[in-house]
Amino acid sequence: MAGMSSLWPQPASDVLEAVASRRPAPGGGATAALTGSFGTALLSMAGAITVRKRGEDEALARTLAHLSELRGRLQTLADEDVAVFRAYVDASRRPKGTEQERHGREAALRAAGQAAMNVPLTLARTVVEALSLAPGLAGQSHPEVVSDVGAGAAILEGALHAALLTVEINLPHVSVEERAVIGAERNRLEARGHELAAEALHLTRERLPRGRA
Repeated sequence: MAGMSSLWPQPASDVLEAVASRRPAPGGGATAALTGSFGTALLSMAGAITVRKRGEDEALARTLAHLSELRGRLQTLADEDVAVFRAYVDASRRPKGTEQERHGREAALRAAGQAAMNVPLTLARTVVEALSLAPGLAGQSHPEVVSDVGAGAAILEGALHAALLTVEINLPHVSVEERAVIGAERNRLEARGHELAAEALHLTRERLPRGRA
């Protein structure tokens, strides 16, 4: 898969092999975006089946449109994460023999490091936005697909944790002042994501069918 511009046209088996390979990209950030895309897709599936079984619903239609837009953003972020990592590696390999070369290399590393921070942070924000739709779906989805809503929420929470770990490892690439701001946002995103996922899973379990004794 080396040199491919996008993960998405590739067979799933090739993407899996690329993640498992000795190459460091696609890594945790891209995999979080891939995983988040599938978690969002599960929410979309549950909503679409609910519409098919119950008929059109304006609010649910808006939710489905929102999920579709979020899924597209997550797909883009998967590719962007690979691209920014490669840009950072390229910057680190720039020559540094002369003062001019050293200045150019340092500037390239700063820019690449900032991008390497921005992508997983944007990813985490997008995942939390997707999770914000899960409790509503858990409460109104057709009973046959409510477990898929819970599964989607659980997958999204995992994607959030992975994205935030990628944020943390990239903190040294930004200024001390930025680290404090980003660290505070990281904590807010983690707390909010956990709250939303827990609510969605609680509502899901409340609506799961109970077995007969």
